Amino acid sequence: MFRHHENKLGWGRSKTNQAYKALKKLVVYCQVPPGTRLEAIAISNMLDTSVTPVREALIQLETEEYIAISLGYGYFTEKLNVKKLADHFDFIKMVLTHMLRENLYEHSKFVMLPSWDDYCSVSEFLQLFCERIAEATNNSRTIDRVHESILRTRYVRWLDLKRPERLSRIRDDMSELLELLDKRDKNGAIANLDRQFSAIMNTLPDLVLEGNDRAGNTKESWLETLLSNWAES
Repeated sequence: MFRHHENKLGWGRSKTNQAYKALKKLVVYCQVPPGTRLEAIAISNMLDTSVTPVREALIQLETEEYIAISLGYGYFTEKLNVKKLADHFDFIKMVLTHMLRENLYEHSKFVMLPSWDDYCSVSEFLQLFCERIAEATNNSRTIDRVHESILRTRYVRWLDLKRPERLSRIRDDMSELLELLDKRDKNGAIANLDRQFSAIMNTLPDLVLEGNDRAGNTKESWLETLLSNWAES
């Protein structure tokens, strides 16, 4: 989740990076209602740390467009946005399609197959599948952008996989895609990929609505959840 920072000296040990990791997880997994003000003092009190690293983490997250800033009011979480998510899915599709067209044989072997009845396992498999193909570009900027797009679409993909009919469809489509890759059927693989991305794009408005509703109606205290994230960071 933190690929951009992993090579920085001291990553994960500074209070700023710990706060960044905890807050980013909170936002990525929609563990906080949209429109929530992320007040640095309240957060630092909950995490029992000084306010400076929290402010620095909020600045970084706003720079990366994970949260928004309102001058004079502070930092706020945003609603899931169909257009932004669609752009990320489009980028992932573009890279995968290009690599399958140019270098199909290289991708005939991927990662260990998941338990197809476990949506969490399938979610991780889909992420690794996309990242392995992106890595074949040998372009660090492209690899990082694909990783970032996967991260930003992770929550809606998770919601999609929780729908039994979609989990079944994705299982069948991915099984077919892997067979096509083994057969080095370039056109068939690309057609399969196009069908899969079209399906997620068609359901995206409903998934965004569900995601925003879930986040807005969460029963847990987001500060308590943040504290748990902090303990794991």
